[in-house]
Amino acid sequence: MLKRFSSIRTCLLVALMLSLFSFPPVINEASACPMCKQLNETDDKKPKAYMYSITFMLAMPAILFSGFGIVFYKMNRREQEALLENENSQNPHVPNADPGLND
Repeated sequence: MLKRFSSIRTCLLVALMLSLFSFPPVINEASACPMCKQLNETDDKKPKAYMYSITFMLAMPAILFSGFGIVFYKMNRREQEALLENENSQNPHVPNADPGLND
């Protein structure tokens, strides 16, 4: 019972700290460098294009790792299905039931 109140107290403390530090007067506007801020205030399109290119470069590793993860997951799933199908074709009279459940 004491552990339950401890976890609730911890959750409340975390929520309080998050709400305190996310309060608008506490958060200052982030600025990268004075030249970036000054260039973004102009109507020139080059600084904005540069910022978009940085965004795409940061997103590229996530896209690549996600793509490889999906491909490997599908390959593994196909391999497991092929092994199960091969096992069932070799032993057609054995049911797919768990052998531990036969009483």
